[in-house]
Amino acid sequence: MNIPFKVHEIAQVLNSMVHGPKIVDPRLAKNYVPLSSDEQKEVYREWAPTYDQELIEEFGYAAPQQAVNIFSHLVPDRSKPILDMGCGTGLAGQLLAEGGYQHIDGIDLSPEMLDKARALGVYKSLSEGDLSADLEIPQIYQAVICVGVFSHKPEQADQAARLLDCLLPGGLLVATVNGKGWDDLDWDTLLEGSRRRHGFSIDSLEDIPYLVKQGIRGKLLVLKP
Repeated sequence: MNIPFKVHEIAQVLNSMVHGPKIVDPRLAKNYVPLSSDEQKEVYREWAPTYDQELIEEFGYAAPQQAVNIFSHLVPDRSKPILDMGCGTGLAGQLLAEGGYQHIDGIDLSPEMLDKARALGVYKSLSEGDLSADLEIPQIYQAVICVGVFSHKPEQADQAARLLDCLLPGGLLVATVNGKGWDDLDWDTLLEGSRRRHGFSIDSLEDIPYLVKQGIRGKLLVLKP
């Protein structure tokens, strides 16, 4: 089944995604238009078999390594539970496990992506969940990592704030934001509005390599309740 994308929406996105002479690949661009959860699940159902190869080898996906590098410095205790929100095929989870983290749980929207993550054998538990819905996550985690989830949906700044509810005292969230989405949606303003509504603190915000071969940088956030 193909997603019924509106032709004019795709054209507008492609026309706007010029970085120098390079246009963002259509396989990425289809995620940069408003999609329902069901549409997003269908995208990832079709993409799951080739996702890792395309993201890493063809697009130069550096966000997982960048996020885990920061996470490992901020979360020295490798024994307590951490949550990989939007874990996808397990790119970040595998890096975390290689770094010595012993209890990693994962949640993702796509059952096909979860199957890929499960095959790695690095997660304590994996479950299907939609961050745009009323997702109930137990308050058991010392930290949450969220890589490749936040991009082109204005409600995602508030979704980031809700992830803080599953943290134990002293916990933190490390999250990436696609730099194209950051600029297109003015995430600076969205994040500040969310901060005022929810009362969290922005511990750090920095530029990171994201989709290197597409010329797209990213932002890395560290949020605390």
